[in-house]
Amino acid sequence: MFTDNFCRYEFKFPVSYDVMNAMLEDLSPYVLKDSYGNRHGFYCLSSIYFDNDIDQCYHETMNGQKYRQKIRLRVYRGAGDMSAAAGVEAVKDEQINGDEPSYFEIKAKINGLVVKRRVKMALKDAMAFTELTGRQIDAGTEVSELLSPENLEELRKFNSSNVQILREIQFIIVTKKLRPRNVVSYERLALHSKENKALRVTFDINVRTRGEDLDLAAGTGGKLSCEPGVAILEIKTGSEIPLWLVRIVSKYGYRNKTFSKYCSYYVNMIPAESLYGEYVKAEHAANGRQGT
Repeated sequence: MFTDNFCRYEFKFPVSYDVMNAMLEDLSPYVLKDSYGNRHGFYCLSSIYFDNDIDQCYHETMNGQKYRQKIRLRVYRGAGDMSAAAGVEAVKDEQINGDEPSYFEIKAKINGLVVKRRVKMALKDAMAFTELTGRQIDAGTEVSELLSPENLEELRKFNSSNVQILREIQFIIVTKKLRPRNVVSYERLALHSKENKALRVTFDINVRTRGEDLDLAAGTGGKLSCEPGVAILEIKTGSEIPLWLVRIVSKYGYRNKTFSKYCSYYVNMIPAESLYGEYVKAEHAANGRQGT
């Protein structure tokens, strides 16, 4: 069932594939695979992330700002018969068209709590909405115009699941001057607790990004931005983490480690010979080594 508002805590742990496979054995008595996955449990996600000319969203994340927001447009694809062992070469893009459902999201983080507000709409409408906000940025649209009844009527034409949240997304995009910045794609193995579906455990592999062809219908191609053989384990929960899960994670000596899939794009973009480039690459390499 689609939910347009929710909040939860998210904990991230870069892990090696060997550790991922061992953890899956430990988790098996407590979890079930997501019904949307293939026979191995995987499906594919692709997202367009938005940012402005001063890379505001990137810097807020890298600086660990207590309150920060990201805007992204996301689609879900099938993963064929690929598995972690098959590698990224086995990934076959599932073709999508403008009528496919997409999800425009505000992802905010407030002192560690993740708050999401999102709308569901056809991909062609989401791209048309993105073009509208680009024109509004270029035209220097005032806040009063965004709040006008005429603007609200314009937004209704996009057939979103919640026009008020779409209006909020538009306000953030236009006032912060956000435009599509990159596409991030990866395959996800998603699990949920047998006792509580809201408790989710996911492993994301083949994280790849690109800064061109910013259309989700163009496929999931991109350059790998995470070290080979490293998965991103995420625990997502709206309440406490059960003792059985704490024990499994503790068994491997892991502690929560910040990892942003959006920011991983900059690992490929920033010149390696620059001081900042060396710093960013070292940070992500350290994340990967935690999983070895």
